[in-house]
Amino acid sequence: MKHFKYIFILSAVGLLLLSACVKEKKFPAQPSIEFVNYVKYGTDSADCIISFKDGDGDIGILDGDTASENDYKLKYLYKGTDGLFHPFDAIDSTSAMDTLFYSYRVPNITPEGQYKALEGTIKAKLRSYPLYGFGHDIVKFEIRLRDRAGNFSNIVTTNEISTAP
Repeated sequence: MKHFKYIFILSAVGLLLLSACVKEKKFPAQPSIEFVNYVKYGTDSADCIISFKDGDGDIGILDGDTASENDYKLKYLYKGTDGLFHPFDAIDSTSAMDTLFYSYRVPNITPEGQYKALEGTIKAKLRSYPLYGFGHDIVKFEIRLRDRAGNFSNIVTTNEISTAP
């Protein structure tokens, strides 16, 4: 019986040590993103992949929320004759329009339980015609993510994308 007591105590101490080894991931509450890849499928579709980290796990729009603004935005930039990238915000030299954005709604991915820190990847399927073109040979996108608290991520930029099929 005495041996059972020691085995029990050693097992309990061992379990405590093992549970102490599990590290809680700690990230800032503001989301951060990194560009991973842009895969083009002709001129009318592509996949844009980013990785993200968020400390409080409030990424994605809650089910039934129709009032919130889209939380994943790609800003269209084209390479001008000056070799620099510019937002596409003019139809011609006299008529201006809003800058062209492609925006998406990320579904709620907040984890259950006590620890809310998140990291992972988001793959946006761009399926819009025309996805790019407008007479531009080379384009890229600036990407930004917003969490439910209204915190914006850093801005990342895709690689240069040839619009040729």
